[in-house]
Amino acid sequence: MSQELTPEQVARIAASRRQAQERLQQRAGGQPPAADAERPKPRLRGSKLSKGYYEFNLSTMRDTHAGFLEEDAAAAAAAAAAGSPEKRRRVVVSDERLPDLDDGQACCECSSADVDVVYLKVFKAAVCKACIEKIPDRYSLLTKTEAKDDYLLTDSELRDRALFPVWEKPNPHKSTWNNMLLYLRRDLEAFAVKKWGSLEALDGEFERRVEEKRARKEKKYQRSVADLRRRTRAEEWEKARRERLKLESEHEHAFEDSGNDGEQRCSACGLVIEVEEFGL
Repeated sequence: MSQELTPEQVARIAASRRQAQERLQQRAGGQPPAADAERPKPRLRGSKLSKGYYEFNLSTMRDTHAGFLEEDAAAAAAAAAAGSPEKRRRVVVSDERLPDLDDGQACCECSSADVDVVYLKVFKAAVCKACIEKIPDRYSLLTKTEAKDDYLLTDSELRDRALFPVWEKPNPHKSTWNNMLLYLRRDLEAFAVKKWGSLEALDGEFERRVEEKRARKEKKYQRSVADLRRRTRAEEWEKARRERLKLESEHEHAFEDSGNDGEQRCSACGLVIEVEEFGL
């Protein structure tokens, strides 16, 4: 059975309803509520990397089409002349901007307009993603180790940015390692042909190095076998010597004539001694 409200509770509910309706009317008319006007506005917290906090007027900033915003210099100078107390900081803008693809740039293989921006910016190769996957012999990316192994290039040649443009990416294996360097196969192959004369000459040089490596490995193996044989013979000789000394220390020699004049041989251990007979 529900209890009836007392007159005091009814009056309190009616007063709360009137206050709520007044606040709604004030907000609809653009005026802040009386309770909100008296309450102090909370101060925004800055980042951990800066002591203060910075406000930017987006209406005075210009889009550079490179993922960064640059503050208008005229607006910043006017604000400084007016003595604005607001703290402002210039956003760092990179000079490297993405190439403009609105000039009719098309794929050099299929004339498609869907040109890969990274290939065009880094390698100056106007090629679409479909052709990159379709023609890996020209447009695949190789790491530095693969470039050295496949085309027999040196570190100094791969460091020359005039010869090979490179795409640096964070190392996918571990973030603390050096950046991964990616080279375009088309550039590597063109330089290898110029260096070795032709792809057939490159294959011949590769086979020659493989054969030299195999010969060095075989020579090293033969040296190891010869050394093992020497050590085995030395161990056998040392073992026989120790056994002979052990027999000599554990038994009494029983010498007999060996058949040679002046020599006697022990029948147990085989020790041979020379005997001189003196006549009386």
